[in-house]
Amino acid sequence: MPKRDSQKYYSISVIIIAGLMSVAYIGIGIFLIIVPDSAFAQVFFPSIKWSYAWGAILIIYGLYRGYRAIEKYKEDTEEEKEEDEYRYYDNKK
Repeated sequence: MPKRDSQKYYSISVIIIAGLMSVAYIGIGIFLIIVPDSAFAQVFFPSIKWSYAWGAILIIYGLYRGYRAIEKYKEDTEEEKEEDEYRYYDNKK
């Protein structure tokens, strides 16, 4: 059964938000590693070592979320191609 337009827009928006969150996690992780003694880091972490550790964790998690978003996008485009193929054959009969 083909997806409705609202379902397509919802899945696209979820993928975009996941990609933006991935970029945000990576950005914050890079910031914590580059500037470990910033006021932001001093509020949340007791020492510079914690800032480096959380920066690395955030970068890894951001890459993981980005990978998942890309895989979800590929999965959705494959489903659309399959639906188009079925529509083609249904219309031909």
